Amino acid sequence: ATSETRGGKRRGSGAKMLEFQAIILAGGTGTHLYPMTEGVTKCLLPVAGHHLIHYPLKLLEANGFKEVIVCTRAEARDEILNYVQQFPALQVDLQVVDAEAETADVLRAIKSRITKDFVVVSGDLITDVKIYHLADVHRINDATCTVLLRAPKKPDPRQQGGKPVKESSGPADFVGLDEKGSRLLYIKPVADVEDKLTVPKRQLMQYPNMKVTKKMLDAHLYIFSRWVLDLLDQEKDIASIKTELVPFLVNQAQFDTKPVPGQPALARSDCGDDSIIGTPVAREAPREGEGGGHVPIKCHAMLLEDGYCARADTIRAYREMNFEVPRHGYGDSVPWDRHAKSFGDKTDEEKKALGKQVGSECVVGEGFVIGDKSSVKKSVVGKHVTIGANVKIDNCILLGHTSIEDNATMSGCIVGANCHVGKDSGLSNCNLSARYSVEEEAEYKNENLCLEVEE
Repeated sequence: ATSETRGGKRRGSGAKMLEFQAIILAGGTGTHLYPMTEGVTKCLLPVAGHHLIHYPLKLLEANGFKEVIVCTRAEARDEILNYVQQFPALQVDLQVVDAEAETADVLRAIKSRITKDFVVVSGDLITDVKIYHLADVHRINDATCTVLLRAPKKPDPRQQGGKPVKESSGPADFVGLDEKGSRLLYIKPVADVEDKLTVPKRQLMQYPNMKVTKKMLDAHLYIFSRWVLDLLDQEKDIASIKTELVPFLVNQAQFDTKPVPGQPALARSDCGDDSIIGTPVAREAPREGEGGGHVPIKCHAMLLEDGYCARADTIRAYREMNFEVPRHGYGDSVPWDRHAKSFGDKTDEEKKALGKQVGSECVVGEGFVIGDKSSVKKSVVGKHVTIGANVKIDNCILLGHTSIEDNATMSGCIVGANCHVGKDSGLSNCNLSARYSVEEEAEYKNENLCLEVEE
């Protein structure tokens, strides 16, 4: 990994999180967001007027962090380095990592930069969770690993009827918790279970009242003990945090009677009582030559039931984020300005005129231009978008610097930045990569439209 540090003035003490380091993993290629990530690094995709990377940075700043390590790909380095200037309270250590590296591989690559227990945040996560609450769970239980779980979405009480909200498709997990709902005893991707779920006998023997559910989702926000990096150094086959490291610690390591690689030995003064707040793990008595045993491995979880928590891990999820984030009204520590209004660069008279063509439920960026007899409904529009005359746009996401010519109709589309849609064209449920140009009078339905890559 190569690095560059951008320092800034420190505001406030942030003492409650000083015992942790923060890491944002923003090097994902975004293959599940194709074609939106064609030629665009995932963390730089805009959501409701900000790059994705904005939200984890804002989250960490709001939770009292003063320093953060951001891991990304080489092609995103300069833009991120420029973007983080918006966060003068954060000292950002930008680490450029191999584009092919998995998440646990990235932690190995930056091991020398991490000196204490650390928080890992996915670069595509938007949430208003109070990280210090997760840190309290980690501290109180002297945990090795603490995982944030999120409940499925609840109906928006502001919507008439309060119809159930269908959860975005994505990788769900079977999660096993103790009676108190804190100790994480089992985790396995639903996709890995073919016929029936089999839980190891040793978990059931120690925790006969374990509760297993698949109605909780891994939020991809974790806290780890620093020694886990020593484990990764020796267990080179562990490449992914979510699918390999966490299941190894939860399902195997915390129930093994033998120490795992890197597991630190207990200091002599700590030997004897292995009890913690919560349920103890039964372990063999220290064997001869083990120096009084090892620090027990304990995995815990915190369930976020209220507030906002979502990842841009599919096109559908990305689409929903763009509509949900500006309207989010839960919680009191939202990492974005929910009171921001559209047409911030317009006069009151101009806003009144635009209000006749643009629905009140829309979110529109600055530099917006719209022609006569055109309408925009239930849409999110980025900065400097130009719409011609007699254009009909409904339920769309238009990213910045896009132009739509006269008489075009668009419904249910996501349009990348710097796109052009020709006159008299019709698009329905299409996704356009950045810089794509739709010819005049073209008709597309349920298509991914992407620039051809030159050989």
